[in-house]
Amino acid sequence: MSSTSVAQPTANPSTTTTYIVTVTGSNGCTSTDAVVVNVNTTVPTADAGADKNLNCTTTSTTIGTAGVVGNSYSWSPATGLSSTTVAQPTANPSATTTYTLTVTNAGSGCIATDVVTVNVNTTPPTANAGPDKNLNCTTTSTTIGTAAVAGNTYSWSPATGLSSTSVAQPTANPSTTTTYIVTVTGSNGCTSTDAVIVNVNTTVPTADAGVDKNLNCTTTSTTIGTAGVVEIL
Repeated sequence: MSSTSVAQPTANPSTTTTYIVTVTGSNGCTSTDAVVVNVNTTVPTADAGADKNLNCTTTSTTIGTAGVVGNSYSWSPATGLSSTTVAQPTANPSATTTYTLTVTNAGSGCIATDVVTVNVNTTPPTANAGPDKNLNCTTTSTTIGTAAVAGNTYSWSPATGLSSTSVAQPTANPSTTTTYIVTVTGSNGCTSTDAVIVNVNTTVPTADAGVDKNLNCTTTSTTIGTAGVVEIL
């Protein structure tokens, strides 16, 4: 107490305390009374829960732990949260975010805080179908795509002319010019695509040996065949 000899002292005990006042009159007579000063300094438990991971497959998560009756809850920042005033909001931030939970005990007014980090990995993998390729009557197949990256999966379409649709570098031998699209899925569930064209030129040239010819004692030689064709590449 601030004083034991005044009518209205200030009391700030650390625990609940019963104070007794004794009043003495000018005639020397006394009387007593008691007052209880209840002290509640209960600190609530703040548990923001374990850190969470989001990606292209898992796009939201619940943070925090079960609420306690008599406590109030406040989260910050509000970005990506379904609510800032419940014990267990849903979080779906677009980037890695650390959330701070402040819990207030209604009876004591005491507060406690805790933090949780929601890690966001939405980085797409690199899709590289490789350079365009050319097939002809001599070169009838080719490898497309590029070297595989550990943790990625691969899907090619269309399947026509491919040795496999699920490897990074399939062999392609389509019968006609075809555009192949590869879809690469990373370990975080994110995808990206790229395309490659396999040009097929199996046009058969024209063979013309010309008309039959006759040689004799007068005509001793002749030209056979027809004019050559220059191929412009």
